[in-house]
Amino acid sequence: MTERTRIPRDALHYVIVIVVFGITGFIAVLLARALLAGLLGLEGSLWSGPWSFRIAYLLLIPPSYSATLIVVGTVFGKGAYFRRRMLRPWVWLLRASALCLRRAAEAPTPRSAEPPRDR
Repeated sequence: MTERTRIPRDALHYVIVIVVFGITGFIAVLLARALLAGLLGLEGSLWSGPWSFRIAYLLLIPPSYSATLIVVGTVFGKGAYFRRRMLRPWVWLLRASALCLRRAAEAPTPRSAEPPRDR
């Protein structure tokens, strides 16, 4: 079994990572609200609704957060680190989706519920 080689990191790296995550979360929420209000004309909140706002908000946050994290991380000089960090969950999600679609396509079709006919 091979071990992953770890790159030693100093305390400044962790401070930058925490700051980038904080800024990214704030910007992603602002970006999602602006997109929902500007493009879709939806106003509301996650807690008080309406349901169309809640669903659109939950669908919009993951991709906007990922893109914002890479941009902000790059500004702080940690672009490669955050690209790797965001690539893993998206690759996993896409592989899992493709596997699910493949299994659904290969599933046998159900037989009809008609009783057998006498000859």
